[in-house]
Amino acid sequence: MLNGRIFLMLNRRTVLSIATLLIFLLSLCAFSFAASESNGVESEPKEGAPGRFETETWIAVDLPFVSNKSYGEGEQLYAQFDATFTNPATGTSLTIPGFWDGEGTFVVRFAPTETGEWDYATAAPDDPDLDGKTGKVVATPYSGDLEIYKRGFVTTNGSKHFVYADGTPFFYLGDTHWNMYQEEFDSPGPYAGETGATSHFKYIVDKRVEQGFTVYQSEPIGTKANLTDGKLDASDVAAFKLNDRYYQYLAEKGLVHANAEFFFCSHMSKAIAEDERYLEAISRYWVARYSAYPVMWTLAQEADNDFYRERNDQQFYDYSDNPWAKVAEFIHKYDAYRRPLSCHQENTSYTTVTGAGSSASNRDNGGKSAFYSDDVTARTGHNWWAAQWSPNVAGQESCAVARDYWESGKVAINYEGRYCNLWTKNAGARMQSWIATLSGFAGVGYGAADIWLYDGNYDLKTTSNDGLDTITPEDKATRWNAAVEFESAWQQGVMRRFFERFDWQNLKPDFNDGNIFKPDQAFYVAASVGNETYVVYLYRRSKNSGAVLGMDPDRSYDASWFDPRTGETVEIGEIRPDAQGTWQAPEKPAADDYVLFLKKK
Repeated sequence: MLNGRIFLMLNRRTVLSIATLLIFLLSLCAFSFAASESNGVESEPKEGAPGRFETETWIAVDLPFVSNKSYGEGEQLYAQFDATFTNPATGTSLTIPGFWDGEGTFVVRFAPTETGEWDYATAAPDDPDLDGKTGKVVATPYSGDLEIYKRGFVTTNGSKHFVYADGTPFFYLGDTHWNMYQEEFDSPGPYAGETGATSHFKYIVDKRVEQGFTVYQSEPIGTKANLTDGKLDASDVAAFKLNDRYYQYLAEKGLVHANAEFFFCSHMSKAIAEDERYLEAISRYWVARYSAYPVMWTLAQEADNDFYRERNDQQFYDYSDNPWAKVAEFIHKYDAYRRPLSCHQENTSYTTVTGAGSSASNRDNGGKSAFYSDDVTARTGHNWWAAQWSPNVAGQESCAVARDYWESGKVAINYEGRYCNLWTKNAGARMQSWIATLSGFAGVGYGAADIWLYDGNYDLKTTSNDGLDTITPEDKATRWNAAVEFESAWQQGVMRRFFERFDWQNLKPDFNDGNIFKPDQAFYVAASVGNETYVVYLYRRSKNSGAVLGMDPDRSYDASWFDPRTGETVEIGEIRPDAQGTWQAPEKPAADDYVLFLKKK
């Protein structure tokens, strides 16, 4: 697994009677002793007691079981098979669904959330081969250095940001891979160039970790598992086993995987939408297969509200009876870990939270999210927003969209914006991340050419412009081996490191209300922690700045400029506001975008 291989450990005995040995051998017919390694290859059985597994806290271990029951075509999907894990020392109990893994094999994938000996007992009322199996999972403290396992899986805590299980704030910095399953796993692929990659997928993962990303964003585009035909068969399971490798490698590298479920949104047919038994079964299967990894659920693509209805792909539902809300309800029902759950939204011109800031006043529900109501939130466990906002990088952003997300109470991530070398270039990709983060979003999703949609052809033949730069078809044809090194990718990590220098999670955005900053012909976004800390991002291509407001007139502040391209700091020095709490900032060091940072002494 993530920190050494996890094997089924068998207690050594000095003497083993023939009778005990016969019982042991007979039990092999109904129970498989091998636990899966992180690469999906089963380890060799070890000598000792059946039903005992070892792992470290937060690290998934597979418990395989064998059934001799004869199932009809696709009926394994509906097998009710669960294992309840209980830590007697703390009383913590988690019921984890099991999943069919081909032929007669069923698996329960479990990640212990606490140290100690966890007792487990299986329940399969319709399959005696799977029912009533007991054993232990021994969880020792995590011994590695990855934050996600030292601190525990990411969750929400009723605040405006994500946290690790121990309460430490988690900065969401995502990289977009909608066609992840087409990224070559065992080879460099045809576009690796001079990278020296031996695996296309692993090379990018390793590079993004180096650059400071914390999240991978994926869609089920490109998977060979076909769940749109209303069944799960052996070929689908074989595809899922291939897909597992991607999840496992991301987990090994300590990344959170914001993964979308099942299939592309427009592939939701009327027959599947109305087959709640099937929807529940595949929701349960997805949770069983992946909830033990560090994941977030993001539900299809542009599934919130009714984007594909407008495109005439789906005329059978709208925001009021959106079947993806039902999928969310089922995922929430079976997910014992309570992973963060969202629904990938449409562009904010169509849908925000309440519709405020959108241009969708003539649409059904006025652009309001299908997950807006308290009732839907309670049923589905929806607790964060995966927004698709492209803020104005060439003028003063109005912040109307951002204010709508901030006032919702849930965590909001600017999950999808302009992709570098598709609809923006390095400057715009950098600027939109700073604008979003200082406008109340608790993180961003970044994307780059031939990485956001590997080997795709979407919008490659047009010329685009973000108001700052022109993006030509030649720019859009950039392959991943060059795109992975874009300056804006490295600059995302620069931004993350800046915010993590102080209590960024306590920042409150100003939304250009004039309480924090008065610009002097400058474009800006600003946020503060009371009158203790001020962060003002100035992004107009000029040296203009402005005045900081609302400061403590009786105290001094340390002031500096921060370069979002290089991470370098230019000290201004100790300053003191006037009697009204106002301080006039000097000009920026250059006409590029800069961050003004003030900290009360």
